[in-house]
Amino acid sequence: MRGMILHLHFESRMAPRAILCGALTAVLSFIGTVSADECRLDVPLSGMQAAPSSSPGTQWTYSGGAGFPATPMLLKAVQNGQRELEIAGGLLRREWTATYADVNPLRKGEKVLLRFPLKVGDQWQDRFEEPGEFNARSGRYRYDYEEQGQSRVTAIETVRTALGDISAYRIEREARWRKSNARAVDGVDRRNAGDGQVEGLERNISWYSPGVGRVVLRRHVSGNPQFAAYFSAEDDTDHLSVTELIGFQQPEGCRVEGAPTQARVAGQVFPLHYSLVDSDTWEFRLMRDPHVPAR
Repeated sequence: MRGMILHLHFESRMAPRAILCGALTAVLSFIGTVSADECRLDVPLSGMQAAPSSSPGTQWTYSGGAGFPATPMLLKAVQNGQRELEIAGGLLRREWTATYADVNPLRKGEKVLLRFPLKVGDQWQDRFEEPGEFNARSGRYRYDYEEQGQSRVTAIETVRTALGDISAYRIEREARWRKSNARAVDGVDRRNAGDGQVEGLERNISWYSPGVGRVVLRRHVSGNPQFAAYFSAEDDTDHLSVTELIGFQQPEGCRVEGAPTQARVAGQVFPLHYSLVDSDTWEFRLMRDPHVPAR
């Protein structure tokens, strides 16, 4: 997931550049704004948390920082262990209710972003393979993708967000990935500068709120795994990206919105600690472009 929406499974790098927000604004204009306290977002947390049961009509809105329009996610249906979400005025996303991972029939193995019941001290591992496909300006290409992740719930913390201070479970995830076998679907083919594969490491810190039913804040950084000791999602560096919840609405009428307080785009497009390669090679594309599952 370079580039989850968690998860938010969302990635700020992967957020669309053109979002239709007019419809969202029109809908919300008929609902009065209330405080986060009235919406009961900052509920005390303790013990084991069951999976949330958000109702269709619930909506979450995220910001990926300056240059990224607000991204609304409207829950359309929950059935057969899946959630169906409408994103960006028509784009549909399906995700597993048990793991918050996107539903992908081409995936081998399992991707687990959250695991319920949830409590501090929980740990889990996941591993999967799937084809990737990326639409670049010079054409569309595919590749093979593998990821192995390790997650742990380290604490309950109060985090500052656009919706106020919210108590949430802090979840740290480290995922190693490999991209290989890149080939053009249309457009210009490219040469391999080396062995035709690129490996990477992602580190994320996500804060999940049961009261909201999703992650309210996510910090993300990625780079070359050989330099793992030199980067962390804790560090406030130019390579860090932050995605933040800035709006929450329930079908019963609860609605709260706010201006981003932490959302930001990583300043450096090229990942950390990779040696420079020619921009006309597959390795350059595999390093630079976020992973997008093929459909």
